[in-house]
Amino acid sequence: MKKRLVTVLSLLLGILHLMLIDRFLHGWQSFTTASGFINWVGSILIGMIMLLFHRTTNALMGNSLSIRLVRSSTLMVMAIGLTAYLIEGITY
Repeated sequence: MKKRLVTVLSLLLGILHLMLIDRFLHGWQSFTTASGFINWVGSILIGMIMLLFHRTTNALMGNSLSIRLVRSSTLMVMAIGLTAYLIEGITY
């Protein structure tokens, strides 16, 4: 039960992160708005919560694809968010 729930949540988180990457590619300025910041930080927090859930319950034992998806997409969203704020700081 937990494995199935975590797999579904991992896929949904991956889709959310792909949407954020698309938003970044079409206009990095949207990340520096209030709603962009909330989306960015919210998705990172969800990813971190999923990683902590995995660490404490071993719910992803044997499902390395889900944990890799969560870890890599969370790190990628952190990187593009920081890049957007660096660009914002340099250009203004």
